[in-house]
Amino acid sequence: MEDAVKMDNKDQNISVEWVLIALLSVFALSSAISIFISFGVIMFQTGMSPYDLISMGFFVGPIKGTVYWLVGVGALWFIAHRLWVCHWWVLVIIGVAVSIGMMAAFSGTYFSLFWLVVNAAVSAIMGWVLWRLAYRSVVLDATPRPKLGGYETTIGRALAALLSGGLVGIGATMVIAMAVFGGMRPEDFVEIGGFVTVFWLGGVFVLGGASFAALHFIGLRQWYGMTIVGGVIMLVLGIVLFEAVVEIKITLTMAIAGSIVGWVIWRVAYRRPPVEG
Repeated sequence: MEDAVKMDNKDQNISVEWVLIALLSVFALSSAISIFISFGVIMFQTGMSPYDLISMGFFVGPIKGTVYWLVGVGALWFIAHRLWVCHWWVLVIIGVAVSIGMMAAFSGTYFSLFWLVVNAAVSAIMGWVLWRLAYRSVVLDATPRPKLGGYETTIGRALAALLSGGLVGIGATMVIAMAVFGGMRPEDFVEIGGFVTVFWLGGVFVLGGASFAALHFIGLRQWYGMTIVGGVIMLVLGIVLFEAVVEIKITLTMAIAGSIVGWVIWRVAYRRPPVEG
């Protein structure tokens, strides 16, 4: 679903798909930047190693802060969009204002000028990134083009895609298992292989199938849709099945494998429709 607005005398389009991609992209980018800066400052001040910081769960704070920031920005962004105030500098101002408001709410009267400047700068950049990813200029061109998300699939291709994704997940997991645990006895290999097969095929056809159907029907049919969702699903499963702080490597490996499987599912399932005209 697209919504046209006027900005700088140019027609701009926004859609639910673009907004979701913008929010997910900014969440990942902002979390990574916040963790990198926080770890760098703490390591400089205390001499702690990255492993010590990860084992103590210091990465949780920046991620939670990003979630709170996105909720505040999203609410004000929605109001601004409905008022047709959708210039890039509006989202920059909103991002900085929410960042300062969060610092005032969580820090009280104690303010660190350094963190105030850093958070304001990162928030301004992330606000601009949100605007850049969410809005598109309307191109007046007589050449017919497939619309964004204009991919087609069939039930047969969707089932083949889920099966292919499950097989890729099984293969990748077994390779990683052999690399991590070294040589395995035949009985151990069969036991682990059976568990991995049930885990991936069951997960792909239940969670992957439901996610694929949901993304398909809301029109989110680009490659990054299933790639991001696959990574998020496996990240959550990794946190649930393992202690994320203790087994951070396993959790991140599962997230990467999930992203690859999501991309494989998209690649097998979809084809572009023929362009008429």
